[in-house]
Amino acid sequence: MNNERNKRILVIAYGNPYRNDDGVAHYIAESVQEWANEEKISKITIITTYQLDIDMAEDISEADNVYFLDAHITDYSPNVVIEKVEPKKTNGFTTHVFTPSDLIALAEQLYGKSARGMLISVPGHNFDMGEELTNDTRKQADYAAKKLKEMIMKKV
Repeated sequence: MNNERNKRILVIAYGNPYRNDDGVAHYIAESVQEWANEEKISKITIITTYQLDIDMAEDISEADNVYFLDAHITDYSPNVVIEKVEPKKTNGFTTHVFTPSDLIALAEQLYGKSARGMLISVPGHNFDMGEELTNDTRKQADYAAKKLKEMIMKKV
């Protein structure tokens, strides 16, 4: 019987923390890591990086659930976007063309299994050089972190 609880959870936060709001995923990952430590939740692995990488396919194959965290421009959506990630192979090699769907598909292809995926994307307002989130992005990030923690609690 497949028990939904006590699943291994992987969080992949990507973006450039030196480009203001592009670092929002790192901010959320830090919040989730602190929370997981306080709650003594040990089945969470958090990866923070500048971009998605082909090597992450192995980590995804070892997880049951993977949450991808990223920023998006407000033209895409003024709100936090939370959506299921389906395996789908494209031909990219960087975060701009190599997608969460690519990684899940690659994990299936190489290892015969992959995690169920979710993307949580936060609107960014300022992508200039700097290390501070704008107030609007920070508020949206706090909301996204809350939603992610709720999703994780359903899995542990």
